[in-house]
Amino acid sequence: MEASSSTSHIRSISLPSRLTHPSHTPIETKLNELKAWGDLVGSSQTIQNGLAGLVELYVCVDELFRSPHTQQAFSRYQTRTSVEDALEGSIVLLDSCSILKEVILQMKENVKILQSALRRKASDVTVAKQIAAYLCFRKKIKKSIIKGLRTLRGIEKKMSLYSFPDVDHHVSMVSKVLGEVNALTMSLFKTILVFLSAKSKASNGFQLLSKFVLKTTSTHETAKPFVNEVEAIDMATLSLHKSSHNHEMNDADVQMTLKNLQILDVCIDGFDDGLNRLFRRLIQYRASILNMAVC
Repeated sequence: MEASSSTSHIRSISLPSRLTHPSHTPIETKLNELKAWGDLVGSSQTIQNGLAGLVELYVCVDELFRSPHTQQAFSRYQTRTSVEDALEGSIVLLDSCSILKEVILQMKENVKILQSALRRKASDVTVAKQIAAYLCFRKKIKKSIIKGLRTLRGIEKKMSLYSFPDVDHHVSMVSKVLGEVNALTMSLFKTILVFLSAKSKASNGFQLLSKFVLKTTSTHETAKPFVNEVEAIDMATLSLHKSSHNHEMNDADVQMTLKNLQILDVCIDGFDDGLNRLFRRLIQYRASILNMAVC
C-alpha cells in the first residue's frame, strides 16, 4: 500500500454546501466527526469509537436510501452499471469485515490459551512452550496482515472508480456520500489491521509495516512512542521467552503479563462487538442498495 501519514487518512470529498434533504445533515455531521477521528492516534478506544460512529453513519445512509426523494431520483436516473458497482462495493465491504472478524477471533483464541497457561502456574517448560506458540502465531498473523493491507489497497483503488452518472444533483450527492462512506470504512479496516500487527521495526521481513505506523494525536507535535495493547503483549511475551531460556522467569513478570493480557482481552472484545454491529449494518446497507435497484 502506498505510504501515507496515517492509515486512517482518507481522501476528502466535499459535499454540496446546501443539501436538499433533512436526512443529509446528520450524514454530513457524522462524516465530519469520523474524518476528525481519522486525525487521532489509533488507540483501541479511538478505534472502538470509530466503529460505533460508522454504525451510526450507516443508519443515516439507510435513511437517505429510504427517502422518497432518493428513490424517485434513482428510479429516473440510475444505470445498471452504477447499481452493480454499488452492489459490488457492498459485497467487498462485507467480505473485508468478515476477514477482520476472523483475525479478531484468532487473536482472542490465542490470548485465552496464553492466559490459561500462565494462570495454571505449570512448569517453566510448559509455560515456555506456550509462550513460544503465541510468538509463532503472532509472526504468522503479521504476515497475514501485510497481505490483507495489500489487498485493501487494491480494493480501495477499484472502489474509488465507482460512481453514479452526474445527471441529477441528488444522485450526484448520493454518489459522493457513498464514496465518503466507502473510504471511511476501508480506512478504519486498515487501521484495525495495523493496530493488530503492532508497530514493527523495518526488519525480519516486516518492512512493509513501517509504511502503516500510526501517527500521534497532533501533526504539529514531535512524534511520541505509542505502544498499544497488542504490542505490549508482544514485548512482554518476548521478554518472558528470553527469561525462560535463561531459567530466570519470575512471578512478578508473569503477573504483569497476565494483567496486560486481561486488558488486551477487553480490547479485543470491544473490537469484536463493534465489528459484529458493523457487519449487521453492512448487510442492511446491501439490502438498501438492492431495494434502490428495483425502484
